[in-house]
Amino acid sequence: MKHYIKFELKNTLGYSLAMIVGGLLPMILAIGNYHATSNTLANQALAKGLFATLLPMIPLGLVILPFTISFGRDMADGVTTRFVLFGYRMAKQLVAKFVSVAILVSLVTVVYCLVLYQVLPLPSMSMLSLANVFASTMILTAALYLLSFAIAQVFKGFNMIQGVAMVCYFGIAFLTGSMGTFQLPRTLEKAIEWIPFAAIRETVKMHWGSNTVTDMQTEWFKLIVFLLITLFLFGLAEFYRRLKIHAV
Repeated sequence: MKHYIKFELKNTLGYSLAMIVGGLLPMILAIGNYHATSNTLANQALAKGLFATLLPMIPLGLVILPFTISFGRDMADGVTTRFVLFGYRMAKQLVAKFVSVAILVSLVTVVYCLVLYQVLPLPSMSMLSLANVFASTMILTAALYLLSFAIAQVFKGFNMIQGVAMVCYFGIAFLTGSMGTFQLPRTLEKAIEWIPFAAIRETVKMHWGSNTVTDMQTEWFKLIVFLLITLFLFGLAEFYRRLKIHAV
């Protein structure tokens, strides 16, 4: 399993465009959109807002793009089937893929925090808030991972999967306000609230120095609901995959 996790990590790192989008773009946007003023408190508020707004873009960019695309390519090339023949069942492959993605997201999140703390005038964050940053990022990673699996299972062909992954990435980024704000129909806004990007942003920004867990209840509730939704989609995709196997 250890060697397979290394293989999956290298496989994911092979998509340079995805690594740039998921790893570098959030930092570039945060630094590029910061403009200092003579007001120290205003500078800190802007820095916290940028940090919190672009934080969810890390798992979005590193999971939806490289993992979905690499998994789709492996399926199209028959790699996943060959691994099954060598004893790596699909469940084991999925665990190894998730571990590799989780390691990658964690490392990029650490770099993101270190770089922005050096460049932007961010105030000290409480240990509870810092733990919340990493915990919420990991739960969001798990949810997006399940969504990525569903995409790779339902759609056929590498180009189709890559196209759907790109649409999902930019669609989620724009609709959740990570790449600008737009006036959307009220019904759509209500539905998008269950994609917990806004909840993560507001919790990180408003409770930067908090030491109280209750301040984070709304964020965690929406994260868990989103995880359950993607778990349901994962179940449907797995059922569809088994139907295809038995139909052959």
